[in-house]
Amino acid sequence: MKRQVITWICAVTMMAALLSGCGGFGNTGGQNGDQQSDSGSETFTAAGREARKEKNEVIVAIGEEPDTGFDPSTGGHGSITKVFFSTLFKRDKELGWTNDLATGYKVSDDKLTWTVTIRDDAVFTDGSRVTAGDVAFTYSSAKESGSDIDLTMIEEIQAADNTTVEFTLNRTYSAFIERLAYLGIVPEAAYDENFKDTPIGSGPFKFVQWDKGQQVIATANEDYYGQVPSMKQLTMVFLDKDAAFAAVQHGDVDVAAIDGILAEQQVEGTYVENIDSIECYGVCFPMVPNEGERAQDGAVMGNNVTCDLAVRQAFNKAVDRERVVNGVLNGYGTVSTTGLEKMPWLNEDTVLESFEYADVEGAKKILEDGGWKDTNGDGTIDKDGTEAEFKLLYTDGVYRQEMALEFVNVAKEMGIKVTLEKVTWDTITEQIHTEAVFFGFGSGDPSELFNLYYGDNAGGAVAWDNAGCYRNKKVDKEIDKALDSTDEAEALEHWRAMQEQASARGDAPYCWLVNANHVYLCADGFTFGQPVVQPHGGRIFDNVVEWAWE
Repeated sequence: MKRQVITWICAVTMMAALLSGCGGFGNTGGQNGDQQSDSGSETFTAAGREARKEKNEVIVAIGEEPDTGFDPSTGGHGSITKVFFSTLFKRDKELGWTNDLATGYKVSDDKLTWTVTIRDDAVFTDGSRVTAGDVAFTYSSAKESGSDIDLTMIEEIQAADNTTVEFTLNRTYSAFIERLAYLGIVPEAAYDENFKDTPIGSGPFKFVQWDKGQQVIATANEDYYGQVPSMKQLTMVFLDKDAAFAAVQHGDVDVAAIDGILAEQQVEGTYVENIDSIECYGVCFPMVPNEGERAQDGAVMGNNVTCDLAVRQAFNKAVDRERVVNGVLNGYGTVSTTGLEKMPWLNEDTVLESFEYADVEGAKKILEDGGWKDTNGDGTIDKDGTEAEFKLLYTDGVYRQEMALEFVNVAKEMGIKVTLEKVTWDTITEQIHTEAVFFGFGSGDPSELFNLYYGDNAGGAVAWDNAGCYRNKKVDKEIDKALDSTDEAEALEHWRAMQEQASARGDAPYCWLVNANHVYLCADGFTFGQPVVQPHGGRIFDNVVEWAWE
């Protein structure tokens, strides 16, 4: 499946308009030395980019502008947090944990108190020292403000001294270290209503200026306690995917996220970086019949087609995931049948082998054995008077419509009518428990299994947590045991055990499709270093200190 990409003429037009509006990116003058061909059209020049290389500066397109600014205590800024701020812990290259601002932690015998010690040589970019009081303030503020990160398990936060902070939990939560690696720490003394526009952190880069609607400029933090970045200036510009591609092509931007279709274009002076991910896409099925009952959030739950195990098994049997990888992702991805590939807590026994899917005839046999037949000759199978038809809801995003269409086409081959409906996250909630939903997941956090499969989460505070209203007592019991463990290592056995039922080999609450790699168009000579496997939404700035010109 191919999509039409932006042409060179469109790229030049787009860039001309963009540059006339903002006077070029950063302070490095991306248009220096531009040449004109005889026809008057602009051509690529390396002059501006070469000047950035000499100065160890880089311009990267980051997509949408964060409309809420750069306050990490709101929990919604993902990888950008790592540019300006320190977190207590961070993922290492093997997806384990290593210290960042923290020097270590211990868990009490009752598993309810986590004591974290922090280093004493970290300073904020305003010169003030980072203390445990700042850590406590950051987490308290995030909890009180109802940030994007779930902190409901925290009962109390207290700084015991300048380098020790204690988190008291209201329930055992073995994955709590995930929460301790999420929030960037802010200085209590400098935190006010303007902080989001002029952030002060203790991370590898120092905030310089934010030209709203255009760019954010940062410089290397020479007082950073860790490895000082090779890049002396980092400029982040706000461009959508196609505009970013054109900007790299033209030489005004050095790095941009693209997709697998754009990646096949030959662009002078660039190369494609293809990074493994846990950006997993799949379809969530409503798991109970629609009997008018309502979930906790008040929305009706259930679907009389997808509640049938044979239907869910048939989809997992029929979908040709290799076709999706090659046709939609253009090869920039891998097959997923569990949603957990590359994760330490994956139960290998739940992975479907290649001969177990892409088998429409086998799927038809499952449906027929389950009582689904076309009894009225209308082309759609039915059972006990119920026609095999339902909606598939999807939201805007890279690849989503194309993958959803593949799902629809496979359904048609099996005699099932699936109607695509595009929605937003604001409008999806009314149908989220009654229709199938196309989701993207992958956080590198085992507690995501709790979000997706725990029975009591159905229709809870977050509508898309267990949107299909799945409930299995064995699964819930193993999740309880996992969360009641002392740490993630002890919890692994239980995270793996719960997958025996909550997988395609068990109850099949999802039909997982692919992991979409994170693809970047980069200027020749630029390197990311060794980034970790990328989760849903991306964490490309997590190792920003390793970025360099070679």
